[in-house]
Amino acid sequence: MPLDPAIKKLLESGFVIPIGKAPVEEVRRIFRQLASSAPKEEVGNVEDIKIPGSETSINARVYFPKIKSPYGILVYFHGGGFVIGDVESYDPLCRAITNACNCVVVSVDYRLAPEHKFPSAVIDSFDATKWVYENADRFEGKMGVAIGGDSAGGNLTAVVALLSKGKLNLKYQILIYPAVGVDYVSRSMIEFSDGFFLTREHIEWFGSQYLRSPADLLDFRFSPIFSQDLSGLPPALIITAEYDPLRDQGEAYANKLLQAGVQVTSVRFNNVIHGFVSFFPLIQQGKSAIGLIGAVLKNAFYGQ
Repeated sequence: MPLDPAIKKLLESGFVIPIGKAPVEEVRRIFRQLASSAPKEEVGNVEDIKIPGSETSINARVYFPKIKSPYGILVYFHGGGFVIGDVESYDPLCRAITNACNCVVVSVDYRLAPEHKFPSAVIDSFDATKWVYENADRFEGKMGVAIGGDSAGGNLTAVVALLSKGKLNLKYQILIYPAVGVDYVSRSMIEFSDGFFLTREHIEWFGSQYLRSPADLLDFRFSPIFSQDLSGLPPALIITAEYDPLRDQGEAYANKLLQAGVQVTSVRFNNVIHGFVSFFPLIQQGKSAIGLIGAVLKNAFYGQ
């Protein structure tokens, strides 16, 4: 299907983030400036907290809905290739998700590469999830804990779900155009490797910043699709985008979860590119994806 006209216009405008072409701090600054400038919805309350992790203190931002408790809680891991992105960049999106699902959202500021290589982001994400799970009463979160994230955050979501098996009874996992493994040959990786916002060159650069050695590519904490046992995981919503090099690996992961007996809803949004959910102020598909996430989580938490 043809690209959404608004996205086509965005791509033709020369809109680029200089990933791999400028110093990391500069790329982070540009990404933060662009992402955080989106309209910010009003929520019930916002609180910045520090979570005690096993290796470091983890910053997080907590969003409370306007409705009264008790709440479900979504622990959210932002995208950005494990290198860019933070709670400020994802403030507009997390506010929108909070309102859509009527739940508490805890946005996790996990450590970034290249300063903190793999598996630092994994350790922080699991530590934050475990702490929120064990301290849910602090947020009046009696209706359970789910996890979710986009892109690199979708990767961390899948990995945290695996690490939590048998330890935390998580309600749901939301994977938005996730990176779940090494992929050089899929149709989407070949067809959409350049010209559609996220490129193969970007993906390889992010990997070079995040991973310690090629051996990490085969570690399930980076490539959860290589996990030997995907059974017993929480139900999953996997969202993919038609014009995304990561599309096929996300859908392959959905199929592997299904084969392992996990309840999976896999939805491909046509006409759109990687990152489209963050473009929700500009395109209807972004709003629709947030609405879908909200509906799934309201059902998981509250049976609505």
